[in-house]
Amino acid sequence: MTFKPNPNHNLALVLRIRTRSVGLLRNCLLASLLLPFFLLSQAAMAQSPPIMVLNSGLNDAWYAPETDGQGFFITIYPELGSVSLAWFTYDTELPSGESQANLGDAGHRWLTAVGPFSGNTATLTIYVTRGGLFNSVVPATSTDLAGDGTITLEFRDCTSGVVSYDITSLGKSGQIPIQRVATGNIPLCEALIPEDPEVCTRPEPDKSHGPNNPTVTNGTIISRRTDIVDGGPGPDGIPPLETPAFTSNLDSTGLDPEELVVGVKVGNDIRAYPHDIMNWHEVVNDTFTTNGSSENATLSYCPLTGSAMLWKSFMEPGDETFGTSGMLFNSNLILYDRERVNYWSQMLEQAVVGTDVTRIPDRLPVVETSWATWKTMYPETKLLTRDTGFSRDYDDYPYGDYLETERLIFPVNNSNDFRLWKKTRVLGINVGDSSKVYPINVFSNAVEVINDTTGDMQTVVAGSSDLNFGVVYNRQLEDCTVLEFEAVQNRLPIVMRDNEGNEWDAFGVAVNGDRAGQHLEKTNSYIAYWFAWTAFFPGADIHQ
Repeated sequence: MTFKPNPNHNLALVLRIRTRSVGLLRNCLLASLLLPFFLLSQAAMAQSPPIMVLNSGLNDAWYAPETDGQGFFITIYPELGSVSLAWFTYDTELPSGESQANLGDAGHRWLTAVGPFSGNTATLTIYVTRGGLFNSVVPATSTDLAGDGTITLEFRDCTSGVVSYDITSLGKSGQIPIQRVATGNIPLCEALIPEDPEVCTRPEPDKSHGPNNPTVTNGTIISRRTDIVDGGPGPDGIPPLETPAFTSNLDSTGLDPEELVVGVKVGNDIRAYPHDIMNWHEVVNDTFTTNGSSENATLSYCPLTGSAMLWKSFMEPGDETFGTSGMLFNSNLILYDRERVNYWSQMLEQAVVGTDVTRIPDRLPVVETSWATWKTMYPETKLLTRDTGFSRDYDDYPYGDYLETERLIFPVNNSNDFRLWKKTRVLGINVGDSSKVYPINVFSNAVEVINDTTGDMQTVVAGSSDLNFGVVYNRQLEDCTVLEFEAVQNRLPIVMRDNEGNEWDAFGVAVNGDRAGQHLEKTNSYIAYWFAWTAFFPGADIHQ
């Protein structure tokens, strides 16, 4: 059969096939085939290549074993990112010489399609010429070269594929599995498949500071229940603050510039909670505004271990608040939730006794530092006031000389680790079985930044002994980019700059640069006294 090409589209096709069965197609000598192709955009895909990519090793004749009379010539143009396809049909008996070559008619023998490919898939536009006679010099009388529908060509390997078609002018659609007529090009195809792309392997953060799947014995993950001791006051004997009052008039507070505060930045709210108030209350059930909505959270501070945490509320519906249980583990605060009355270890950040044992709260970062540093970082901050509704001498520390001596009031594990003075404030981090601490007083006076590794996590540490703060974040981003950081001086809250030129604040947020608005991943880290850290996490490395 002979087809007169359309000169307007540079289309030339001479195809002569005289065959009576699908079986004969396997052995026929393929005629010369020249198909149209059009220069297409070669914009590079930003994604890693899939395992299978269309390549010239797929150039071949293909057929549908379950459907008599369906065949395909496929040609891949890798340098153009395009594919051309000829779909031909044939009868077991030759049609009469007067048969018209209209799409879908008994005498029709072929259509063509061309389009771009990406990965293992090509989306092709169907091109059809109507009119004319096969095996005849009678010219075409009408044409409709584009817009009859689309063909999607997909290959999962070098031996089989699927043709999906939607021919709108005929109202026909469906799928046809195809396989090669011959096998000669299979080795070439397999050789052209790219190697598997490098997979992003950023380590997942641990779910908790303790074991992610701890053994539960007698309803607790603490191996010896006797390690949970009574601190003296009963539940809420140390009264949490339920309706905390804040002030924006910072000059009226008289707070000592060196007084430590727990700094919080949640949504639109920036707040500071002085240690001198938290020493007497330990827990504040508070409300923040994020994205225009109120969100409850609980801030806790244990004065015996010097550790502060902020947890989102998650007990819904019901009472979403926490209280002080009066119990301690390793001298550290145990909270209880008022909805289901579970015990929660503050430093493990996990439910340790009760029906929710092993449950882990959703945690938010805090920055523990001096009031002078925090006020410099965020002059718009609000400050928790002494208007608590309770009669307490907030100028007086409730535990006497506890902070000046190595004296411990309650028993702790691993109390014989004397590598540091017991009450040394350390920034600690846990990653898997690895633990490391950075003594706050060992940081340089100016902001110091350390690009480090703990376990299999790439970390960045920022701290200052003079400014009295320390924070640590995962410096590997979601796309597996590992950033290198350097310190930024005298521009609080900005504390570091990465190798791409982005600048980051103490909460691990990019405040300018191409990554502005991105967050470094929070780590399992906080500041605590050395004796407490080594009691919970014995054998921790000490950064020198």
